[in-house]
Amino acid sequence: EEKEEEEEEEEEENQRCCSMTNLRAAFIHIALIVTSAAYILIGAFIFVHLERPYEVAERERILQQMDRLMQDLLSNVSDPSLTEEEKGWLVDDYTEDIFALIDTPHGSHIFESHFSNSTENKDMWTLSSAVLFTSTTVIPVGYGYITPISPVSRLFVVIYGIFGIPLVLVTMADAGKFMSNFITQFFTSLTIPTMIFLSLLAVYPIVGGIFFHMITEMTLMDAIYFSLISIFTIGFGDLAPSVNVIYLVLFIVLGVILVTITIDFVAAELIDHIHYMGRHVGKARELASKMFNLAQNLKMNRGLTVGMTQLHSLARFGLLSKLDESALKAPRVHLTFEPSLDDMDFMDCGASRDMRASKLSLYNI
Repeated sequence: EEKEEEEEEEEEENQRCCSMTNLRAAFIHIALIVTSAAYILIGAFIFVHLERPYEVAERERILQQMDRLMQDLLSNVSDPSLTEEEKGWLVDDYTEDIFALIDTPHGSHIFESHFSNSTENKDMWTLSSAVLFTSTTVIPVGYGYITPISPVSRLFVVIYGIFGIPLVLVTMADAGKFMSNFITQFFTSLTIPTMIFLSLLAVYPIVGGIFFHMITEMTLMDAIYFSLISIFTIGFGDLAPSVNVIYLVLFIVLGVILVTITIDFVAAELIDHIHYMGRHVGKARELASKMFNLAQNLKMNRGLTVGMTQLHSLARFGLLSKLDESALKAPRVHLTFEPSLDDMDFMDCGASRDMRASKLSLYNI
C-alpha cells in the first residue's frame, strides 16, 4: 500500500509538473502575441503624434504654393502682349511646377483629396493608416502608402524597425512552429503535411484575391496579384485597395505565417532527402573501395580469373556486406522520413536473413 501511495504521489507530481510546463509554454506564446500587438499599436500612436504637425504644415505649404502658381499663371496669361506660343510655354511651366509639388506622398495625397475628390483636409496620418504603416514595417511588407517626413520620425522608424522586426518575426515563427507541431503529430512523416501546406499556400492568395475583388474595385487578377505580393512580403505599393486595416493586417500575418511554415516543411523534406542520399552514397563509395581491395587480394592470391569470378558471385548474392559485421548484427532501421529508393540497390542494406543464416566464410567460397 505504501508503494502504491508513493507511485500515486509521483504520478500526481509528474502531472503537476507537466501542467506547469504547458502553462509556461502557453504563457510564452500568448505573451509574444500580446507584446507584438502592443508594439504595433504603441508605435502607431507615436507616429501619429510625431507626424501630424509636419503633415499639417506640409499641407498648408503645398496648398499655398499651388494657389500662388495658379494666380501667377492667370495674371501672366491675361497679359495681352503675350503671343499664343508664349502662353503655351507658361502653361507648360505651370504644369511642370504642379507635378513637382505632387511628386511626394504628401503632395499626391493633397492633390487627390482637394482636387480629385473635392475633399477638404483629409488627414493622411490617422490611427488606422499608422497601424498599417507600423504593421508593414515590422513584418516587413512596406507598401509605402505613407512615409514619415520629419527627421525625428525617420530616426525613430529605424530604431522601431531594429527592435520590432526581430520581435514580430520571432512571434510569427513561434506561431508557425506551434501550428506545424500540431499538424505533424497526426502523421508519421513530413510528406503529407508538406503537401497540405503547399496546397494551402496555392489556395490562400486566390481566396484572398476573390475577397479583395468582392469588397473593392480591383479586378480579380489585380486582387490576386496584390495578395501574392503581400504574403511574400514584396509590397511594391503600386496598388492601394480600400480595405479595412484589420482585415488587411490579419490577411498579411496569416499569409506570412503560412509561407514560413510551408518553406520550413519543404526545406526539411529536401534536406532530409539530401542527407539520406549523401549518407548512402558515402557508404556505397566505401563499399566500392572494399570491392577493389578485395579484387586486388584475390588477384594476387588466386589469379585474375578466379578473383573476378568470386567477386562477381559476392556482389550478386550480397555477401560482401559481411565485411561490415556491425551491419550484420544491427537490425535494419527504417528512418521516419526515409525516401523511396526502389530504383537503387545499395550494398549496405544488409543481406537477407537466409543468407546471413548460412554462415558462409568469405574466403571459403
